[in-house]
Amino acid sequence: MPDQISKNMTTAGWVLISILGIVAAAGGVYVIIMLLAAPIPIWIKLLGVVGLVGFALLMASVIRDRFKAQKHDKYKDIEV
Repeated sequence: MPDQISKNMTTAGWVLISILGIVAAAGGVYVIIMLLAAPIPIWIKLLGVVGLVGFALLMASVIRDRFKAQKHDKYKDIEV
């Protein structure tokens, strides 16, 4: 079982990563809005949006798989 300092550091890390994720998502929305408002051919705009959506789906897939694997990890109770 982790000690209190380790637990607090983990919590602080998740909070900071969450803040970074929110800022990155807001930046992504801003970039998409700017791409849609700029005088760029529609096929280039769609290509950029498709790339961003594909990247987001891949990241979501990796995160989902990690959480699923963590539930069934037979070595999670082994301490080093």
